[in-house]
Amino acid sequence: MANVWDPTNVIQSDAVKQILIEQVPNLPIKSIEQIGEGFDNTVFILNDEILLRFPRRENAVTILEVEKKLLPFIKDYISFQTTIPFIFGQPSEKYPWPFLGYNVIKGKPPIRLNRQERINMIEPLAKILKQIHSIPLSTFSHLKLPHDELRRLDIKYRKPQFLKYAEEAIKQKLLPNEMMIKQYIENLQEIIPKTPLVLVHGDLHFKNMIVNDDNALEGIIDWGDAHIGQCELDLSIVFSIIPSDKRDSFYEIYGNISNESKLLAQFKSIYTTVILLLFANENHDKELVRFCQENLINALT
Repeated sequence: MANVWDPTNVIQSDAVKQILIEQVPNLPIKSIEQIGEGFDNTVFILNDEILLRFPRRENAVTILEVEKKLLPFIKDYISFQTTIPFIFGQPSEKYPWPFLGYNVIKGKPPIRLNRQERINMIEPLAKILKQIHSIPLSTFSHLKLPHDELRRLDIKYRKPQFLKYAEEAIKQKLLPNEMMIKQYIENLQEIIPKTPLVLVHGDLHFKNMIVNDDNALEGIIDWGDAHIGQCELDLSIVFSIIPSDKRDSFYEIYGNISNESKLLAQFKSIYTTVILLLFANENHDKELVRFCQENLINALT
């Protein structure tokens, strides 16, 4: 089946170098290394100090535009680390879409977390999300951020696609508990969000978190899906990362939410983790597959 992460245009290091020479001629180029690829972007590091993100498909251009206008503004309202663009590349004959260059947060996304490391995530994650969701919408109304046009929390809309992803994961023998996930999807009922609209990161999963060598949280990246939406979307990270018996500690810091909101956040967590599991397997990343499986079991608990 077609995958949401399938690219239409992938750029290589040599082409990146030529584009930078043309568009940022005063920028010294000592080294360029591809360090990752996600659903939307191919990522390079320049001189070990500048992060470059090039869209892999056309709709990812809109994502970069959101970051381009939001991040330079939001940096004055947050206390945690994130990447702020300062190189604004333009479409050219060598590459049809714009690109951005950012500061680097030292570290990498987590690919394994033991129980204590998951518990250690509680306080920083709760404080980060409380900070994001507490920014008054009027503060950045002039940015004209989108609302949730993708219906990310619409269970009725998402359930058929969710089932297809789960069936594909079962076919590839990736699910740690096939019966549990089947029963979960079968029992899914529509939940209408009742929480007030807030600024949300919009795509908060482990690949958009940066940790240090001790697996302590250093920052949050990839804000291209940021929009005006429901807090439950970001709170999905609680179900994949935080141990089930410690989630109350998260809400003691962030603030309590209803059981319905928790079920909605759980749905988004499981849905996203199944997709990440398929993505990891297609890229033959066994370590990432194991981590997704651990997070899926955690989210289902």
